[in-house]
Amino acid sequence: MGPPLLERYDAFAFDLDGVIWLADHIIPEAPAAIQAVRDAGRPLLFLTNNASYVPSWIVTRLSEGGIKITEDEILTSAIAARSWIEREGLVGQRAFVLGVQTVVDGVADLLEVVPVKRGTKVGVVLVARDVDLTYERLTAASDAVRDGAVFAASNRDNVMPIPGGFEPGTGSILAAVEAASNRKAIALGKPELPMMQAAADRLGTTGVLMVGDRCDSDVAGARRIGWDAALVMTGVTRPGDPLEPPPDYVLTTLADLTAARD
Repeated sequence: MGPPLLERYDAFAFDLDGVIWLADHIIPEAPAAIQAVRDAGRPLLFLTNNASYVPSWIVTRLSEGGIKITEDEILTSAIAARSWIEREGLVGQRAFVLGVQTVVDGVADLLEVVPVKRGTKVGVVLVARDVDLTYERLTAASDAVRDGAVFAASNRDNVMPIPGGFEPGTGSILAAVEAASNRKAIALGKPELPMMQAAADRLGTTGVLMVGDRCDSDVAGARRIGWDAALVMTGVTRPGDPLEPPPDYVLTTLADLTAARD
């Protein structure tokens, strides 16, 4: 048997939903696995496509579950969105934001966020996981995109894992806006470069293992920047699902990080 994955890599990146927690529940193997990374002296970073997660809230929630981290060890799609807004010269633009209040608050100092109503002229439409989506909001956003507003989304994840099943993710909301506007959005979270390059700037591009529960975002994102990838079967991906792109490793739980391997 060969050394465990923990000993094969210099740094680790972890997704949150489906890897560290499911809805309100910390996955049982997560605290010990993260502590093992800490004890080995390896840098780590938590990458989440959920734009509604505020870093301070993530720190508190993980702490309550026995996992101690700092805000500097967190990268969200909302953070990637802020950098993208500044880089693209969109600061000060009027905007529709389809998302929960924490997403709106996260960009309100950069964009002039206005109510999502038909007939309102905006320069940006930013789509996240909008749990209050209505036909009126969908219509207004689609109209704005067709009229030339810059069109972006926090990610394309179609579902979020929860205990016993799934909930619609940002990608499900985005699909409706793209269909109604006949336009394609710029995605900012995993696996796209706005988020993955920011992650590489923190951990480097060699000797890093990305641990996630989705091939289309976690594994694909790792491939974009030269990282290896492990798929853990505690979230979205289920036994028998096609694995594309294929991960380097498939883990039953995070406990497999510390287990000897062939």
